[in-house]
Amino acid sequence: MKRAVVLLLVFGWIFSSLSAQISVNQADMPSVGDTIRVSLTNVVPAGYARTAMDTSWNFAALEALSQRVDTFASTASTPSVYQFVFVLQGGANLAYPRNSSPLPGLPISDGFTFFKNSAASYSELGSAYTIQGLPLPAKYDIPDKLYQFPLTPGLTWSSSSSFAMTVPDFAYYGTQRTRSNEVDGWGSLTTPLGTFQTIRVKSNLTIHDSIYVDSMGTGFSVNRNITEYKWLAKDKGTPVLQVSEEQNLATAIYQDIFRMSVQPLSVSLGPDTSVFLGTVLTMHATVTGGTPPYQILWNIPDTGSTVTVTIQNPQTFSVFVADALQNIGVGQKIVSIRYPPGFEDVAPVKLQIYPNPAIGMVHIALPAEIQSAGMEVFASQGNLVLDTRISPSAGEIIHDFSSLPAGLYFIRISAGEKVYSSRLQIVR
Repeated sequence: MKRAVVLLLVFGWIFSSLSAQISVNQADMPSVGDTIRVSLTNVVPAGYARTAMDTSWNFAALEALSQRVDTFASTASTPSVYQFVFVLQGGANLAYPRNSSPLPGLPISDGFTFFKNSAASYSELGSAYTIQGLPLPAKYDIPDKLYQFPLTPGLTWSSSSSFAMTVPDFAYYGTQRTRSNEVDGWGSLTTPLGTFQTIRVKSNLTIHDSIYVDSMGTGFSVNRNITEYKWLAKDKGTPVLQVSEEQNLATAIYQDIFRMSVQPLSVSLGPDTSVFLGTVLTMHATVTGGTPPYQILWNIPDTGSTVTVTIQNPQTFSVFVADALQNIGVGQKIVSIRYPPGFEDVAPVKLQIYPNPAIGMVHIALPAEIQSAGMEVFASQGNLVLDTRISPSAGEIIHDFSSLPAGLYFIRISAGEKVYSSRLQIVR
């Protein structure tokens, strides 16, 4: 009888330990030197939103569409200017190498995202890139707090972060993100890699991205709402499974063994071309690799895979494509104007603005022959803040911008078939 009681106690202890609630803390986050292989898919079984305390989630049927290896490095291995911004000023102690920037199409080197892992929280501090030999740190004003420690059921926290990055004479990129989080469950999780005792974090993420491309004289903004479900286990570094839902599309990233080679996302608009003024041109974005479905955004702007435009001036068309796993590709096509014999293509003139930065009154130089033109002013977020007609005198206009808040603005002046553009910094 005593032996039976002992066996029951042993089995009870084993069962309780298998289903015990865990607590995730600083020691369970990634460490310098970690390499973690993950599989990615957009075929996610239903029920990922379901949760409870002491529950079971079964995702053994997940099938990888692509894979990648996440590597974590020492901050000491990053360029010194990055260390000054993120380590000395932000306390970063972990770096994640990356080979893509938020401005697709720009060749970069020394790309890193920086994290701070402390006893209180695990936060993303921002990213840095070297573009055309220029180091460009983009540090969040407030860290994006991914986890607050210790992670225990019912815990909630939030953060609101933003940064801006300017590539001189090329483009501006700014982002704002708000994250609200809750530890909404715990239990046993099964994936193709095995079964784990986990604790789950649900995050609601709102992102506003703003892009302005100088050479095109245009900008646009993108708003995104994402819900993330992350299952974390002891000593695993990153989530053993993360499901992200955006616009009713779900994608999954989960730790795994080697299963396939990576197929990178690429986009093509075909070769550059030259057409007569007024030609109606149809362009198609051919996407290969990555993981469908794809989100497509042109600089026109348009969101279809095929666009039709009437060519009125030389123009560079760009298309940005994000796949289901948020890999990004870009395609470009330069369209120039062909002229019949006896006609010439007159190159546009860049605006000359002074003072810049300015407080209020601004002088804008234009060719003397322009008597009337349209002027548009865009905020850095891409929204139109001023649309008016101007009448230059002696090759110049003087305009009062004192009603505009401090910030970066983009001016575009159209006179006939000519377009002039430049940036203006308003200070207070």
